Amino acid sequence: MPQTTHNYTVLVADDELAARKLIIHYLKEEDDFEVVAESKDGLETLTSIESIKPDLVFLDIEMPEISGIELVGQLEPPLPLIVFITAYNEHAIKAFEENALDYILKPFDESRFQKTLNRIRESMTNTPTPPSLDLLQETLRGLVNTTGDNQYLKKIACKQKGIIKLIPTDQIFWIESEGSFCKLHLEASFVISNLSIKKLEELIDPKSHLRIHRSHMVNVDKIESIEPYFHGEYMVNLNNGVTLKLSRSYKEKLGSILNQYQ
Repeated sequence: MPQTTHNYTVLVADDELAARKLIIHYLKEEDDFEVVAESKDGLETLTSIESIKPDLVFLDIEMPEISGIELVGQLEPPLPLIVFITAYNEHAIKAFEENALDYILKPFDESRFQKTLNRIRESMTNTPTPPSLDLLQETLRGLVNTTGDNQYLKKIACKQKGIIKLIPTDQIFWIESEGSFCKLHLEASFVISNLSIKKLEELIDPKSHLRIHRSHMVNVDKIESIEPYFHGEYMVNLNNGVTLKLSRSYKEKLGSILNQYQ
């Protein structure tokens, strides 16, 4: 009897054991899908995607550590094909349908799951390149706007010595651009993020972290004082002793900073 050849490797990510086992059970009946890993929280999922690089991920939207929404914002290309698992209502699902991305609405049965597999096969065959990160983020922003959930990251995933650590954004004093990546400065140390300062500016709440220079952002809650400097510039003093320049091109941000304290 010839050995079965699997075409697609699969990661199943859901914090509910029953949901993971059901998906894995359905996939075991398929010759062209091979489950290579399962995970129960966002951090474990992010680590697995990076190390295993599966072709396909069944991703629960709501998970511990970091949510599926936050996780997508921190993925690096090339991306796997992602099928979202969600308990959101039918109205919220419009965000997925408008961008032609697939989803599984809990609770689901084998018939609905087979429809998803057929769409995956068609997508893999006709569109070898998975949806772009921008498309995934646009889809999730639509979901956030529909459900009213907070769209900004509360934790940033950073890899240190092969381990992914989650850095709460409220512990970041300031962010320093280093080309295509950034240093996230904490009170007395820093960690490296593979996200650019432009991307972090999009992902972190501007009410808490403001871009004040092309090379850095600051945590508004960590500002101790602001002093006038030369030629319309200002110096921003943080309460850990660091001083940063607020450049003229970001001068309008000064009003936003001051308004936080009125």
